[in-house]
Parts: sequence; structure tokens; C-alpha cells
Amino acid sequence: MFAFMSHNHRDKPHVTPFAAKMKLVGAQIWLDEWEIFPGDTIVGKVNQALDAVDTLLLFWSSGAAASNWVNTEMEAALTRKLSEGDLRIIPIKLDDTPLPPLLRPLMYVSLEDGADIDAAVRRILRIGSQAELLMAMQQTIAEAGIEYHYFGAMGVMVGCPECGAPSSELKGHQEIDDRRDDVYQLVTCPYCGWSDASEI
Repeated sequence: MFAFMSHNHRDKPHVTPFAAKMKLVGAQIWLDEWEIFPGDTIVGKVNQALDAVDTLLLFWSSGAAASNWVNTEMEAALTRKLSEGDLRIIPIKLDDTPLPPLLRPLMYVSLEDGADIDAAVRRILRIGSQAELLMAMQQTIAEAGIEYHYFGAMGVMVGCPECGAPSSELKGHQEIDDRRDDVYQLVTCPYCGWSDASEI
């Protein structure tokens, strides 16, 4: 699947994690913040992408319904679907805003009221269970040869988020806050000094 993520900028907190999970399972994703760089023509890049993808994921919300960009992307996708028939359009509802009349016959995916992103990704990619989703993610990581380390409460890290030092160089240790009787997992980078902690 090569999917274009059509959305309103206010919906980024829903769209970006969704796109990342799709990508981690092996889908090719076109997301504006990942594909448009300084100096690029926005209209040209979007037009090129809408011509190349095989799927349009339309994240529908009150913000999307009021967005000229989203409506233009939707119209271009519908035109391509009607003239060429080679584009799959999947509406993803983020709130109770009604779908446009031309999209109402299509089966949609709901992310309303905090619905499970993993379940929505599995449904779109036709992955049967959560275990299969996790195995697909693990396979992608293994095939990419990504080096990662587990730092307890801080979780899995592939590198320093500040300078990009590899995870093998990061230092993890635990500290105890005697006043609060709490234990913390700390991770620090010896190169740039970045540090973060999470309560165990």
C-alpha cells in the first residue's frame, strides 16, 4: 500500500502516530511533514503524490470539512477514482462530522472517542490480530537492521533524540528519590548531554 494522508493540520496529533504505525508495518506513507521540504512547491509535491499513491486515507473531522486543502485533495482523489478506477479511498472519522455525500457509500474506519489506533491500522491493512501486527512491526525493524536498546521505564531507544548518537552509546541507570520514595530510570547521552527520566 502507498497511502496519502489527507488531513487538516489541527488533526496532526491523530494522524502522525497513525502514519508511523502504518509505516512500521511496512506500508509506504505520504505525509506532508515527511515529504515536503524547504524550497519545495507544496502544490507540486501534493499533486505528484496524489497521482502516484494507490490509497487515499481521508482523516475526516470538523477541521477537515472546513479545510480548502482537504476538500481539494478529496476532489482530486474522487476525480481519479471515477476516471481511472485505480485509487482506493478510505475515510477515517475523527469526530461525528458527517461524511460528504459522495463518500457515504464507502466503508469508513472510526477513530472517534479515543478508538484504538492499532485496531484501525489492522483493519486497513487486513491484519487479523494484534499479535500479527506486532510481528509485522518486528519484522520491519529486523529487516531494516535497526539497532535498539531497552532502558526499562524509558522503553526502547534507537538513538539520542537530541544528537542522533546510537543507542549503544546511551547510558542508562536508576536513581532513588529518598524524599518521595520513588525510583527513576534515567538515560543520558555522553556526547550532547541530553538526559531524560521516567518513574519506575
